Amino acid sequence: MSITAFPSSNSSTPNNSIAPWQSAIITEWNARRAAEEENNQRPLFPLAMNPFGEDEILAMTEVLLTGRLTLGSQVEKAEKKFAETVGIPYAVMVNSGSSANLLAVSAITNKLRPIHCNPGDQVLVPAVCWSTSVFPLLQNGLCPVFVDVDPRTLNVTLAQLERKLTPLVKAVMAVHVLGNSIDMRQMMNFVTRHKLMLIEDTCESLGSFCQTGTENECKMLGTFGDFGTFSFYFSHHITSGEGGMITCKTEEDYNLLRCLRAHGWTRHFTNREIVEKSYPDVDSRFLFVNIGYNLRPLEVQGAMLSVQIDKLSQFNTCRRNNLIHIREIISRNEQFLRLMSLVEASSGVDPAWFGIGALLHRPYSYQRLEFLKYLEENGIENRPIISGNFIRQPCIATFCEHEHPEDYPGAEVIHHCGFFIGIHQTTLDETIIIKLVEIILAFPFQPQHV
Repeated sequence: MSITAFPSSNSSTPNNSIAPWQSAIITEWNARRAAEEENNQRPLFPLAMNPFGEDEILAMTEVLLTGRLTLGSQVEKAEKKFAETVGIPYAVMVNSGSSANLLAVSAITNKLRPIHCNPGDQVLVPAVCWSTSVFPLLQNGLCPVFVDVDPRTLNVTLAQLERKLTPLVKAVMAVHVLGNSIDMRQMMNFVTRHKLMLIEDTCESLGSFCQTGTENECKMLGTFGDFGTFSFYFSHHITSGEGGMITCKTEEDYNLLRCLRAHGWTRHFTNREIVEKSYPDVDSRFLFVNIGYNLRPLEVQGAMLSVQIDKLSQFNTCRRNNLIHIREIISRNEQFLRLMSLVEASSGVDPAWFGIGALLHRPYSYQRLEFLKYLEENGIENRPIISGNFIRQPCIATFCEHEHPEDYPGAEVIHHCGFFIGIHQTTLDETIIIKLVEIILAFPFQPQHV
């Protein structure tokens, strides 16, 4: 994947208020970016554009100069800012989005949580998902039950959820794909009626909204369920290089997540002193009250993320506007519409698109791999939609011997017809969009009639 850096104009640092060391770093940063521009080796349409610039470099350098590397005030600042931004009481930062999923699943299976899953309980999970939407379930003794998706939206439907419900299902792992989701009003009605826990894997959908009632009432995805998980991998909506976040609504879940994140330790409890008094014979500095991991992020990641959070709204405005512009140009081209269709937003959802998802129409799907290779050769980076139909992944044989990919027709359409390209957090020039469409249409599509 090629990464294109933002120009120095991305900075909000006033030049008349910076120290000499800051000026030196900015000068070096700009010189290296200028050299990249001169070499001009990036593709025409990369999958991702590098979203950070001078502000993030200076913030991270400031932290390094303090000598503090491990989790501290910068991470806590980022957590509070993130919680305020998405509109939820609590957020806990970890070292990746996959770790966020692991921690969330560990929380809903933890015996110290009043409402929890037990070994052997089932969890509904979309057939189109990322590997670490599934693996934490297995690692915590749960049984994934795959649910088919609507290929037009890439997400599960209420009808499919109801169809796969059994008495053993105790939770749902909702994966919001490419910025889109099921109408969360339907999802919340479903989990409430059946008394299910809900984890929202929002790693591809930070900043997407869904209506909660009337058209004027909405919430961000990742704030509806018991836990929401987010990824700050470098190609996602905002980045801390690597990194992730879990959101929750109660102080009890907040303390549980912070405990599980760091060894099962009491060190980060909000009620630490009360808990420690119950164990007077154990050194309170090293008191372990639960099973935990080490999933802590670094201080430099917290510093970088704090700067990035301030840019989230601007980035997502560009993502939304870019797709509107692309749709306008495509809608005028009958040839494009005969070949493929773009992914649709679900009812009630305002996606902050992670990428531009498309489905080749069936007569052309046999050329998909050849077409995607052609796009790469012509400077248009692309990817399958997540992992395609996850039932087709070889790992499925290690835990679901009796699953058959053909039983998930919606996921099969996405697997054989789907792909996505970048959408970017800077405004796309119309000439680039027109060139993109021209390259796509220059491929020698030939319909195959079955």
